Amino acid sequence: MTFSVMITTRNRCEDLRDTLTRLRALRPAPLEVLVCADGCTDGTVELVTTQHSEVKLLVNEMGVGSIPSRDQMLRLAKGDWVLSLDDDSHPLNVDFFSRVEMVVEAHPESSVFTFPELRDGGIYPSPTKTPESPGHHVSAYPNCAALMKREDYLLLGGYPVFFQHAYEEPDYALQLYGRAKLVWFEPSLIIRHHLSCKNRSILRTHHLHARNELWSVWMRCPGPWLPVVSAFRIARQFQHACGQGPG
Repeated sequence: MTFSVMITTRNRCEDLRDTLTRLRALRPAPLEVLVCADGCTDGTVELVTTQHSEVKLLVNEMGVGSIPSRDQMLRLAKGDWVLSLDDDSHPLNVDFFSRVEMVVEAHPESSVFTFPELRDGGIYPSPTKTPESPGHHVSAYPNCAALMKREDYLLLGGYPVFFQHAYEEPDYALQLYGRAKLVWFEPSLIIRHHLSCKNRSILRTHHLHARNELWSVWMRCPGPWLPVVSAFRIARQFQHACGQGPG
């Protein structure tokens, strides 16, 4: 069983520097680390080429989005499994890969594994996904803390790259469940996510999330249910937007 790591980044040079340094400390080390510099103008390319020559670097001169960037890396990776991270997330366990191999062997039905996402202040984004939560199957996962079986990704066709950013994880999980492959939450391994504020736009992410969620419904939902589920998703997104205030 071999493991690759993939990270997509855009103008977060310092966050990426810290993450790559921490990945160097993992024992055993992954087979490879892939980084996609997506329209970076802040010295990210120079950082990787001069200080982390062991990293396989992909460069998009013009930004295409996190989803097309991850799709590129998943297709180029050589590992059986690919650990998906953000440029500001990393495993807390130094022996992550030896331990996750045992987790994978214990759950042969699962094609994606996700882990507790520890944010600043000791916060976990979901009360059902902490180190104290029992392991269980889930309907989605975050790409900052996910282990993906590359063979299944290629077999299913992968992420809809026109999404650009947001909602690719629930859509891919839906594809997996349609093929009787599952997504497992594993509480015993923790991913530290610093959640950098740089280059994050809540409004833009909401727009993309709402659009892509509806696209996913149109692509995956059985025909008779399409109008009902579409209306439900639109209403939910409108409810969320109202809850955030007029801005």
